[in-house]
Amino acid sequence: MATIKDVLAAALAHHQAGRLAQAAAGYQAVLDTLPDHADALHLLGVVYLQAGHPPEAEPRIRAALRADATVADYHDNLGSALRALDRTAEAAEAHRAAIRLRPAFAQAHYNLGNALDRLGQLEEAADAYRQAAALRPGYARARFNLGNTLTALGRLGEADDAFRAALADDPEFGEAHANRASLMLQRGRAAEAERALRRALALRPDHATALANLSAALLALDAPADAERAARRAEFARPDFAEAALRRGDARQRRNRLAEAACAYARAAALCPDLAEAYANLALVRQTQGELDAAEAGYRRALALRPDLAEVRSNLAYLELFRPGVTLARVLEAHRGWDAVHGAPLRSEWAPRSPAVRHDARPLRVGILSGDFRRHPAGQFAVRAVEALPDFGVELTLYANQMEADDLTDRFRAAAARWVPVADRTDAELATLIRNDRLDALIDLAGHNARGRLGVFARKPAPVQVAWSGYMATTGLAAMDALVADAHHVPEGAERFYSERILRMPGAFIAYDPPPDAPEPGPPPCLTGQPVTFGVFNILTKLTDEVLSTWAALLVRVPESRLLLKTKALSCPKTAAQWRERLATAGIAPERLILAGATASREHMGWCARVDVALDPFPFAGSTTTLETLWMGVPVVTLPGETFSSRHSLAFLSVAGVEGCVARDPADYVDRAAGWAADPARLAELRRTLRPRMAAGPLCDGRRLAEALVKSLRDLTQGA
Repeated sequence: MATIKDVLAAALAHHQAGRLAQAAAGYQAVLDTLPDHADALHLLGVVYLQAGHPPEAEPRIRAALRADATVADYHDNLGSALRALDRTAEAAEAHRAAIRLRPAFAQAHYNLGNALDRLGQLEEAADAYRQAAALRPGYARARFNLGNTLTALGRLGEADDAFRAALADDPEFGEAHANRASLMLQRGRAAEAERALRRALALRPDHATALANLSAALLALDAPADAERAARRAEFARPDFAEAALRRGDARQRRNRLAEAACAYARAAALCPDLAEAYANLALVRQTQGELDAAEAGYRRALALRPDLAEVRSNLAYLELFRPGVTLARVLEAHRGWDAVHGAPLRSEWAPRSPAVRHDARPLRVGILSGDFRRHPAGQFAVRAVEALPDFGVELTLYANQMEADDLTDRFRAAAARWVPVADRTDAELATLIRNDRLDALIDLAGHNARGRLGVFARKPAPVQVAWSGYMATTGLAAMDALVADAHHVPEGAERFYSERILRMPGAFIAYDPPPDAPEPGPPPCLTGQPVTFGVFNILTKLTDEVLSTWAALLVRVPESRLLLKTKALSCPKTAAQWRERLATAGIAPERLILAGATASREHMGWCARVDVALDPFPFAGSTTTLETLWMGVPVVTLPGETFSSRHSLAFLSVAGVEGCVARDPADYVDRAAGWAADPARLAELRRTLRPRMAAGPLCDGRRLAEALVKSLRDLTQGA
């Protein structure tokens, strides 16, 4: 005849083998004879818990504790049952009771970490996971959860160490490979992320999250076609996975397939209506396609779901610059709105002001933070002045928020005393690094644009902070002390609409570095027997209904003339078709249109040479596009307003000495453009003379700009 001990041992064997029904029957047989048998009560509760029935588990484990409250395992498993019942605070107390009874109980520390993590007590959760890992060598799961918690805390370097330790314990831990890859993506280390994701997928080929993240890694490595394939595989593995649709949209956007990207983002939003990123990315596509109202609605929807999305709020502020009738007051209000939400909470981290810097006492320690030390408008506007800064007593540190490099990157690096890659650092980590470098001044080249790090500047790690070249408005930040401008962009009397002190440079606020492979200007096309061609090279976001109607009036004024519209977004066939319809509605017939998409730099400059007269949009004027067309000897007709972003062409034309291009109103705009088109001799003279004038003048004079900038920085630091 079997004893109670024999029945319990047989039930435990079933339990350990995963035969839960047989185990439960055995434990119940013991309890039928001895209703207060503590081990049988506890183990029957564990069976119910493992079978997914925590309401049945809790009373049995509590009964075990009434029979014997000195067993740590009983308390720990009660905590697991309570956590499954969403009674997390009670669960944490149960795990603590287990630890009090057995301080070296690694599993109880681990389970306590899980409860604290769910309660949002992340620092305490991290401590619990560390205790668990220290008590049990090889406890990969504890190190894995520690990595996840440290990631949530923004301590990415420590998180990486934890994931690496988990993988050292268990190299086949697929989730650890996948989560470490997500971390690498956050830190801008796409190549490492790709390797980790491929390892995770080798272990589990249908891991939808890993496939979606592989798409993101490949996008960062500039392989959008491969990225799209990975996203498709993720969707196939899990058709309901919104993240996969989101990544497919990213890939299509990078390949300039904007309409298809919009469909993918819309699908992601439909699958997961609370996914703020889907609405934000869809809004960015709409903005790129020139649909301002749809873009604004998407950004606001994303912020309603996630008010902490600083980049989305930056996009919303930036969108204000494109609105017809925009005023400096509205621009300031929109940008101060960003600072109120994302900047104000960080003011406790501001560094105390350092002693004033005396003139000529020592080199001025200046840092520049940018993701565009490369062939990018911000880089092309800054490189010549940056190269000259050391000649005027500046010790230069460049904080590179980028992974790629090109010929301009090499020039920036050569100018710097220190080159510091920072793409993998959080805003808090980077602010600490910069604060420890004890700069006199820190310069921003991005503002609210892509790769901007306003979360760093909002912490004010340097006593003097200056915005320059990469953003075309006030930043709105209380932490930003000054804005580099000129008398054309910020005329006297406009200072009150900027949160920064205005530093007016002589000439222009930038020094243009033209593409080295630009072809020589030839004669205007209208002198070679072709119809007059008006050209536009600006993004679609700038092309408002008033702009289109003005251009339509110009084409009526100049019969047989054509309009060339070239911009990256028109590489998308569906977007190009939509714009043909929109232009036709505005009165511009399709047969008078030439549409072109993205090309390489030299080819693009050749396209600039195909036009007789360039047309500037309003209220957001061209900047790089204006300089490129001027470099090819082409006049740019512009209609400036009061905002910084509306006055680029005015400034560049004025500094370059090109007259007859600045209009007072749309009617005058048409008159001036038509006047240029009717004067081929004047067009030919400009083509012959403008490039050498620009090259020798202040518009390309980096040394002159650097000298003025250093003087302004020294004046600022003296008053710091």
